[in-house]
Amino acid sequence: MIRQRVSILAPLLGLLAVACTDSEDARALRVDMLAEPTDFSNPIAALPSPADALLLEATAQGLVRLDGEGQIEPALAQRWIVLDEGQTYVFRLNDVTWDDGTAVTAGQVVQQLRTASRVNRNNRIAALLSDIETVNAVTPMVVEINLTRPRLDFLQLLATPDLAIFVEGAGLGPYEIADGYEPDSEMILLAPRREPPEIVDDEIVELPPIAPSETIELRFRTAATAVARFDAELADIVLGGSWATLVLAEAINPNSNQLQIDPVDGLYGLAIVEQTGFLETPQNREVLSLAIDRGQLAGYFGADLAEARLTIVPADVDGLLDPVGPPWVNSTIALRRAFARQAVASWTADNGDIEPLRIALPDGPGSRVVFAVLRTNWAAVGIPVERVAWTDDADLRLIDRVAATESATWYLEQFRCNRGLPCSDDYADLLEQIDEVESDRVRAIRIGEAATELQRLTPYIPLLRPIRWSLVSPRISGFTPNRFGSHPLDTLGAPPS
Repeated sequence: MIRQRVSILAPLLGLLAVACTDSEDARALRVDMLAEPTDFSNPIAALPSPADALLLEATAQGLVRLDGEGQIEPALAQRWIVLDEGQTYVFRLNDVTWDDGTAVTAGQVVQQLRTASRVNRNNRIAALLSDIETVNAVTPMVVEINLTRPRLDFLQLLATPDLAIFVEGAGLGPYEIADGYEPDSEMILLAPRREPPEIVDDEIVELPPIAPSETIELRFRTAATAVARFDAELADIVLGGSWATLVLAEAINPNSNQLQIDPVDGLYGLAIVEQTGFLETPQNREVLSLAIDRGQLAGYFGADLAEARLTIVPADVDGLLDPVGPPWVNSTIALRRAFARQAVASWTADNGDIEPLRIALPDGPGSRVVFAVLRTNWAAVGIPVERVAWTDDADLRLIDRVAATESATWYLEQFRCNRGLPCSDDYADLLEQIDEVESDRVRAIRIGEAATELQRLTPYIPLLRPIRWSLVSPRISGFTPNRFGSHPLDTLGAPPS
C-alpha cells in the first residue's frame, strides 16, 4: 500500500497547527466534507453533489432515512406497513409542523413523490421509481404507495436524499441553518431544529438558547486541506473520501480507529462518453477493458482494501441469478494482451493511427495512480492515451458512484439510453420488459439478459469496487462503517460530558 507522506501537506500543516483554546465539551462539532462548496440554492433539482446530499440529510428528510449504520429508520413517517409481499407500502406520518405552524400532510408528500417519479424528471432516481403505480393520500396523515410489482428495496430508494420533502424550499431535517447566520463558501453553521415556542396564558414561553456544543460547523474542503486540519486537531471528522484521495489520509499515518473505510458498492470505472474512432464499436471498447491488469491497480491501492471488478453488474446483487462476466474472465493477462495487440493492429491497418484517448479523472493522487496504470497497460497493446482536466472534453470519464440499493436494477438503470453512453435498442427493450413482467422468475431472467447485453455493449469499463473513507477523532462516538456510507450529521454523537 502507498504510505509515503505527501509533500503538499507539509505547508498546510504548518499553517494550521495552532493551539485550540475552546473547551472540547463547549464548542461545535467540526465536520469537514470533501466536496466543492455549495450554495444550497436548489439541490433537489437534479443530481445532488456530495455536499448537497449531506446538507439534504441534515436539513430535510423524506418518509424514511438511513441511520448511521445504513439501516432504514423513521423520518417524516413514524411507522409503516409492507403488504402484498412488498408491492404495497402504507406510511403513517409523524405529527410534525412546518415553521409556520401548519401540519405536514400526506397530500404534500404525495405531490412530491408523483413529481419525482415522472419519467422525464431530471433526477438520478426517476427511472428507479418507475415501479410506482399509484401514490395516494388515504387520510391527511396516511400515504399509500402501490407498486406494479413487489420491491423489497423500495425503502432504500425512499431513504435517498433525492426524495427529501420540501415545501417552498424548506425541509424538516434534524438541523437547520442557525438563526442570524449567513452561509458562505467557507462554512455552514447548523443548529438543531426545534419546535416553535409554546404560548401559555397568551405569553410566549421562550426556549433556552442553543448551546454551541449542540451546533455543527460544516465546511467543504479539498482533501489536502481537510486532512491537514484533522491532523492539526482543527476538525473532528472528515467525510467523503474516495480512492482519489486515500493516499492523503494515509500520509498522516492515522491509527486504525481514525481511518475508517465504508464497504460500499457501486461503480468505479470509466464511462465511454465519446463513441467515434476506435471507441465506436463494442468490440474495441472491450479490447480496452481486457487489456487492463486490475490486479496491478489493486496492488497499488493495497490488496487488503482494493477489489478488482471485471463486471458492470456485481455477481452478488439482488435479482441476478447468475454472474454475468466477459468471455475472457478466466484468461491470463498475457493472452488478453496478445489478443488486444492483434485487434489494435488490425484496426489501425484499416483506419490509421489511433488518436490519443482523452481520460478525465478527478484531482487527487489516487487518480495519478489510475492514469499511470491505464497508460502503461494500454501502451502495451498500442493504444495511446492522455489525461485531461475534469472539466474538459473527454473520451472516457471516471465514474465513482455508491449504489443507492442492493438491487441489480440500480446498476442497469445507470446506463439507460438517455444517459449519452453507448446503448442499443435491445438493451432499452430489455429494461422495459423488466418493468413489465410480474413473475419473479421471468424478471430475474430479463435482468440477466439485460446485464449480458450491457456487458456486450461496454458503455463502461469497471476497474475497482468503490470505497468511502473517513477520518474520525475520539470526539465522534456514533460513527459506524456501513454498506451505504451513510453518516447523517445527527448520528455522529455528542461530545463527551
